[in-house]
Amino acid sequence: MRYITICLFLILGTAKGYSQVDFTSSNLPIIIINSQSTPNDQEKVQASLNIIANSQGLRNEITDPPLEYQGLCGLKIRGESSATFPKKSYSIETWASLGQDIDTSFLGFPSEEDFILYGPYPDKSLMNNVLIMHLANEMGQYASKTQYVELVLNGSYEGLYVLMEKIKRDKNRVDISKLRAEDTDGDELTGGYIFRIDKGEHEDWTSQQHIFDRPGRFVEYQYYYPDPEDLQPEQRTYIQDYMDAFEEAAVAEDYVNNDGKHYTEYINLRSFVDNFILNELSKNVDAYRLSSYFHKEKDSKGGRLHAGPVWDFNLSFGNADFCNVLSTSNWLYYDCVGNSPAWWDNFLSDETFTEALGCRYHTLRSNLLSQSNLEEQLDQWSRRIEEAQLRNFQRWDILGVYVWPNAGFYTFADDHATLMSFYKDWIEMRLRWLDENMPASSGDCAKFDDPNFEVKDLSSTEDAMSSSVRLYPNPAYTNVTIESDQVIKQLTIHNLVGQVVQRNSDLGYSVTLPITLTPGTYFIRLNLDTETITRKIEVTNP
Repeated sequence: MRYITICLFLILGTAKGYSQVDFTSSNLPIIIINSQSTPNDQEKVQASLNIIANSQGLRNEITDPPLEYQGLCGLKIRGESSATFPKKSYSIETWASLGQDIDTSFLGFPSEEDFILYGPYPDKSLMNNVLIMHLANEMGQYASKTQYVELVLNGSYEGLYVLMEKIKRDKNRVDISKLRAEDTDGDELTGGYIFRIDKGEHEDWTSQQHIFDRPGRFVEYQYYYPDPEDLQPEQRTYIQDYMDAFEEAAVAEDYVNNDGKHYTEYINLRSFVDNFILNELSKNVDAYRLSSYFHKEKDSKGGRLHAGPVWDFNLSFGNADFCNVLSTSNWLYYDCVGNSPAWWDNFLSDETFTEALGCRYHTLRSNLLSQSNLEEQLDQWSRRIEEAQLRNFQRWDILGVYVWPNAGFYTFADDHATLMSFYKDWIEMRLRWLDENMPASSGDCAKFDDPNFEVKDLSSTEDAMSSSVRLYPNPAYTNVTIESDQVIKQLTIHNLVGQVVQRNSDLGYSVTLPITLTPGTYFIRLNLDTETITRKIEVTNP
C-alpha cells in the first residue's frame, strides 16, 4: 500500500465557499478508509480500514504505517437527519478477507465488530455526545466509549470525527444475556431484550399507554435486539406484556397495577433517574421521544428494566432553534412534547421518584456535575482537539453561520474558543435552574443505592432488619455470616448495576459465606419465609 501526503483543495458547498486543508499529521489517531464504491445509506460497501496511532508523545504522520490496525471493513452512511448533512457519519463493520465480520480491538476499545464514525456537524462544540457518554459512564451506566480521530476517506480529508461503539448486546457493551430462538419459556424467556423509541421504518409494537399530552396517540416501541426477524412469538409476547404491566403501574394514580405491583418492582430506578438527569441537564431535543433505548436482563440475573443506554445528544446543550432548548429554564420534557411516554409525567408527581431524583442529583452536583469538574473536562478535550478543530472548520467552513438547527452561540460564534466560553456559561445557568427546581435531597438516600429498590421493601426498615437478620462483619473481607429468625430460602448478591454475582438456596437459619468478590459495595437480598430483605455490604481488601 502506498502512503501519500494529502494536500487537497476542497469544495465545501457552504455559504463561505471554498477552503484548503493541508493535512500531513495529527496529535490524534488518523483513520484512512478507501472504499471500492461510493458509500451510501442503503448497504455496506467494502473498504480498506487503516488506523495510525503511534506511541504516546509521538505525532501521527499520514505517511506512517497503520500499525494500530489494517484490514477490511463494510462502510455505510448512517443516521436519519444526519445523513442529509454534508459531513456524513458512518457505520463500520470490520471484515475478514472473505467479507465475514470479525471482532476487532483498536484504540483501547474492547473487541467487537461494529463501530461508528460520528461526524459532528451542527454540533460545532464537537463535544455534546462525548460529554454525555462520559458522564453516563462515570455515573455507572453503560454508554458508548468515545475517541477523537481525524478521517481521510477516499483521499479526501473529512475532518474531526468521534469513533464510538454501536449499541449492541455484548459483555463489554449492553451486558445482557443472549436471547436464542429456543428461549421460549421459563427464566430463559425473560431476557435479554433491547428496544427503543425512535423514528424511521422499523418493526415495532404499540403501547397501551398514550403519548404525553396527545390523547388518542400511543407510544411505538421498536424491537432492536434480537433482530425482529429472529424474535419468536413467545418472546414478542413476553416483552410486550412486561412493558404493559410496568406502564399500567407507572400511569396509575397509586402507581400500582391490577396485579398489585408498584412500578418500581419492574425497573432499575437508578437508571431511570440517571436518564432523566442527563436529558434534562443537556436539554436534549431527542430526549424521551427519540433515540430512547431500554434493555432487560433475565430474571435470574437481575431482571429489571433499565433506561438506556443514552444515545444521540448532538442537538443538546442549547443547540437547537426549537423546543425552547436555547433557554436554560424549564423542563425539557414539557417543552418538547409529541412522542414521549406519559409515565414520565406521572413519575414527576410521585414522591418515590422525586425523592430518588433529588438524592441522586444533589449527590452528583457535589462531584461529577460540579461546574468546576465539567469545565475541567471540557478544557481537557478542548486542548486535545485544539489543532484538529482548526482543520475541521477549514474543511467545513460553518463557524459564524447558521446550520440547521443552530441557535444562539452555535450560530454567531466565529471560533471554537468563543463557542466553548458560551457553552460553559449555558451549562452554569442550566445547573443554576436545576438547583432551584430539582426536588430536595432527603435524609434517607442510601436506600436508592440498592439496584433492586422497590416500594414494597420500604416496610423492611433497618430496625426491623436488625431484629430479624444479623449480618457480620460489615465491612467484610474474608467471609460474612448471616443469621436469620426465619429460614433463608434464597440469597442473591447484586453489584451496583443490579447484576447477580452470587446465588445460594436453602440455607437454613444461618450461613457463613467466603468472600470471593472484588472490593466494593454490594447488596445481599434474602428471600425469607414471610418477607424479602435487602442489606448493603462493603467488601474491602484484607
